[in-house]
This record gives sequence, structure tokens and C-alpha cells, in this order.
Amino acid sequence: MDIRAFKGLNNVTDPLRTGTGWLTVADNVNITDSGSIAVREGYSRTKTGSFSSVYATKDFQRLYLVDGTILKTVDDVVLVSGLSLNTMYWAEINDQVFFNNGVDSGIIYPDNRVEAWRRPITVNKFIGADGKELEALLDPLPLGTDVIQFWKGRAYAAQYMPSEDQTVIWFSLPLGFHLFSLDSDYIVVPGHVRMLAPHDDALIIGTNAKVFAYDGAKLDELADYGVVPGQHWALDDKRVIFWTLRGACEALPFKNLTEKSVSVAPGIQAGGTIVRQGGQKRYLVALQQGGSAFNSL
Repeated sequence: MDIRAFKGLNNVTDPLRTGTGWLTVADNVNITDSGSIAVREGYSRTKTGSFSSVYATKDFQRLYLVDGTILKTVDDVVLVSGLSLNTMYWAEINDQVFFNNGVDSGIIYPDNRVEAWRRPITVNKFIGADGKELEALLDPLPLGTDVIQFWKGRAYAAQYMPSEDQTVIWFSLPLGFHLFSLDSDYIVVPGHVRMLAPHDDALIIGTNAKVFAYDGAKLDELADYGVVPGQHWALDDKRVIFWTLRGACEALPFKNLTEKSVSVAPGIQAGGTIVRQGGQKRYLVALQQGGSAFNSL
């Protein structure tokens, strides 16, 4: 049998019907752009600790770790201590890294200086149409929020309401990332929000049960299945790639990239990024083992 090129992994279709070139198992190998098989690169342990969350900046110049109750740099410079053990979430804008876990929050600047994000309530004074001075009472970042993101000049923060099984997503004033108007500036999404990812046309919202797109005016359902918790979305030019309960997907437009050929246990936590190496570009996802494959043989 002459196989000129390998097509990749397919554990969904009956092997007797796939034809030559498909692999039913592909452990520790890469399929190159020419269709050949290469042993994947290995890895080695570089650091040990009680790590619960890690964030690398967009330029790959800074790496932050939550080690137990301490937020520090990769070279062990302590930035914040005494953190709660809640899962930390991250978002970046203008070279500033924002972090939040529902209790602890802050802003890390390029020189690793840390500043509070949640600040005391602010009174904003302005002149009304009748010429009188009016006051608008604004709010800080709400306690109990976790997943955060920036989109269209605003900060977004999700707060799950278990009794209603829905999530309130609060958004800040434009370019006033520490100022929130809790009376009016929010949207409500069914389910537990696990991901907020920015796209030019919409904020992609992944919950435990569905995927939505919010364009600033309306909420559109993209998929009737949800995403895995974790920081697994990545920007590839203008599209967002992320990990769901049914594999890798992209938006916008929404498309499942793997369901026709690959079905794997989605994991209970995931981290993902775009890796460019050897002239190829891959979406790489690391999973904490768990869950059930949706449609494997």
C-alpha cells in the first residue's frame, strides 16, 4: 500500500471507510504540512510549585504565576501575597495585565508595579442640559466576578448567579476600566460563563452549555454546547480559536474545526495558544484530564 501523505487523526469515522492516510491513533507525533509524520518535541520540568494559574503577555516577554496564595513573576519576584485560592483570570490591554478572582484583583504594569483595580466608589460630576451640576454615582469592579476581558474600549467581568443559573456580565465605562454603572451597564447570559474572548465583530461568550456572540446590542447563539473552563482562547489574525466540549472551534463565523474527524475527552480545565514553529502554525491546547468524548468510535 502506497501512502503518499498522512492526512491526520480520525477516530470518528469507521477505519474501513476512511481510506488510506488517516490515523486512528496519533500519540506524541506531529503531522507536517507536507503530510509526513514527525515525533513531537519533548518537554522538561523547569519549575515546581502549587501553580493554579499562569499568564504570558501577548509579546511573550513576561510570565506571571499564581503559586498557592502568591502572585509572582517567573523568576520568583513576589508581586502580591495573601491571595485567596479562587481561580485567577487574566486580561491584557495597553501592555497592562489585569487579574481577578472574585476577591483579589489588580493591574500589573510593564515594570511589574501592581496597582489596585477595585477602587473606592467614585462620584462623577457633570453639567446637565439645564446647566445644573449633577452627580452620577459609579461603582468599582463588583466583588464575586471572575472571568474578565476587554472589548471595544470597555472592561467586561462575569458574575455567576447559581440560584438563577445565569451570569451577569458587567461592563465598564469606555476607557474607564475601574468605573462601572451597575444600574444599567450589564447583560445577562443563561448558564455559567467560562470564557470571554474578543473579536472585531463581537464578544465571544462561552458558558458551560452554549456559545454566544454579543455585538453590543444583541446576543446570538453560536453553538448548543459549551466550553471547558480555563484560558484557552487564542487570536489567529481576525479569528478566535477556543476549546469546547466538542473540540476546537473558531469564530466568527462560527465553525467546529475538529468534529468531523476527532473526538476526545474535553478535559475539566484547558489552556491554549497559537504556536508558530518550523514554518507551521498550530493551535496547541493542554488539558487537565477528564470529561467524556462526544462522538468517538
